[in-house]
Amino acid sequence: METPNLFHYATSELSQDAIICWLLAWADARHAASNPALHRVGTKFLALIYKKAGLETPASPVTMEVKRQHDKIDILCIINGETALIVEDKVRTKQHSDQLPRYKECASKIPSIRQVVPVYLQTGDQCDYSEVVKHGYTVLERREVLLVLEEEIVAMTGGQISDILTDFLQNLRCIEDEVQSYLAFRPASWPWKAWSGFYTSVQNQLADGNWDYVPNPSGGFMGFWWHFKGDDGVQPYLQLEQEKFCFKIWVKVKDHAKRAEIRNRWHDVLMAESKKHGISLGRPPRFGNGAYMTVAVLDGEYRLTDAKGLVDVEATCDLLRKAGKFLDACCA
Repeated sequence: METPNLFHYATSELSQDAIICWLLAWADARHAASNPALHRVGTKFLALIYKKAGLETPASPVTMEVKRQHDKIDILCIINGETALIVEDKVRTKQHSDQLPRYKECASKIPSIRQVVPVYLQTGDQCDYSEVVKHGYTVLERREVLLVLEEEIVAMTGGQISDILTDFLQNLRCIEDEVQSYLAFRPASWPWKAWSGFYTSVQNQLADGNWDYVPNPSGGFMGFWWHFKGDDGVQPYLQLEQEKFCFKIWVKVKDHAKRAEIRNRWHDVLMAESKKHGISLGRPPRFGNGAYMTVAVLDGEYRLTDAKGLVDVEATCDLLRKAGKFLDACCA
């Protein structure tokens, strides 16, 4: 039976803010004697941040003044009185509005601050960090935190072991294992988070696409979309809707009759061309009439598997590339 974990209940970003503040506070040299193991973890975490940012870790002894929600900054850490480390902390959500540049500006206006080190910590999953990087933030992901801090848990013994740290890392490990479980389970048995891992792998291999949760009245799905073609009026593209492989179009025109005409024409084109390219397509269960419409679906399972029945990502991506070339031919 799984033992209770604090972070199965403390699931909010505010709870994670607290643990990150706690870890950074332990990096202060003044706490080295009170608990050497936690001080070592704190300094390792601080060193990880600086290394990822391409900066030299501050020389010891280090002083840390840690604040939470200062001018709405999730975590503000004043290091040696002159460096402002700001951490935008995310559990599942993403950046929004102008928060990232605003936090940097607020930190730079603090008296005595000579350097601002902005960090974007994501312990959930996110498909695109381009906006984060554009604003000068260093991205720190869940697996990087685990790689460094799990080593410290192994090194802890006896009274040095911290239940808080152990629970935090075990919770992150559970998330990471579920995200990577697409490699361990047969496709029909994938848990929800496995789709994030699978789509991330596909995105890396194709060097294209975006993925996210897509809400709808029937409960929503995890989607992956890529290979947009066409022009400003009509754009055909490809989309995975978990088990379904959809050929879709985006239509700018708002007139329902014209939308239906464009949809039907694209359906006919795809069905006719599919026979020439050896691709088996079918009609979707229902035709929509919105701006985004499915015009055909691939017959059968697109997630190709190996001899053990596990997904073969490389072979699957070859199939996806073939579908892209087929769509190119339909647009020619």
